[in-house]
Amino acid sequence: MQELLNRIRPVTETDKELPVFSYSKLEVFKNCPLQYRYKYIEKKYSQDTSIALELGSLCHYVLEQKGRMVAAKQKVDYDKLNNILLDGVSEVDEKTKEKLLGVSQLKRKYFEVWHEADNASGASYDEKIKLFDQVLHKEMEDTEWESTYFERPFEFVWDNKVILKGFIDRIDVKDGQYRTVDYKTSKKVYEQSKLATSLQFGIYALAILNEFGVLPAESKYRFILIDDEQYALTKGWEKRLIKALDKVFGDIEASGKKEIFVPKPTPLCHWCNFCQTNPEATIYRNECEYFSKWTPTQKTFEVNKKWNALENMNPTTKRKLVF
Repeated sequence: MQELLNRIRPVTETDKELPVFSYSKLEVFKNCPLQYRYKYIEKKYSQDTSIALELGSLCHYVLEQKGRMVAAKQKVDYDKLNNILLDGVSEVDEKTKEKLLGVSQLKRKYFEVWHEADNASGASYDEKIKLFDQVLHKEMEDTEWESTYFERPFEFVWDNKVILKGFIDRIDVKDGQYRTVDYKTSKKVYEQSKLATSLQFGIYALAILNEFGVLPAESKYRFILIDDEQYALTKGWEKRLIKALDKVFGDIEASGKKEIFVPKPTPLCHWCNFCQTNPEATIYRNECEYFSKWTPTQKTFEVNKKWNALENMNPTTKRKLVF
């Protein structure tokens, strides 16, 4: 833990010039540096959305409202929560900056896919909403852990170089110990390789350490549309996290200096706002040439165009090459 303490500290007034990163920003770079360039360097922000994003935001909000009732020692008003789930909310959501549509509106907006079973869980959105209702009644009823903080904001300085900030869905407390919980609306649970050194929960652990002076005792993914859960951060994660953060920040710095952000075409391209295979993409859907042609109905390893490093180097970089 001491090595982690040596790398983090609270943000001060003198840190305002440091670059700011969230877990999601780092994850974009790891998945595809070219997407990172489009989104965070060229500022090509899209208002494109999807049923997965909108339903995920709605379910997160409903669970947050139950959490605040539980934390305030109030009787949980399930009628109110069900009304929010069905009809949404008119206020602009703080995180998405948009109004949250309810299930009744999402059904109409995404009627073409609402009743389709997905290729991972085999459930339709109607079936997932029924599962979510079960999750809603079970969550935060644990008498051992007390659900205390919801959508908890955090920020801290990492290695005197960058500010890491974001929100933690839920923090539970028990006898001076902390458990971080992240709600996921994924179609299936994660591979074990993603859990051992979860970058997301590693950053959350640093946030807990920075604020409360201890590392969390548990880190739990809660899959709220398939009613499942997984625990992350296995033995030795602290040293692995330091290596992972050093690597990703080193790679981002190197890409920036060379002005080369190499694409990584994978099936994830299908959900990228810069890819023409994404049915929800609009204004930037033709931005990327290097996308994977994989789709849920056409599972292929073929790419639209192969990356050529020499073709994509800027002139300054080319002059540095020695043959």
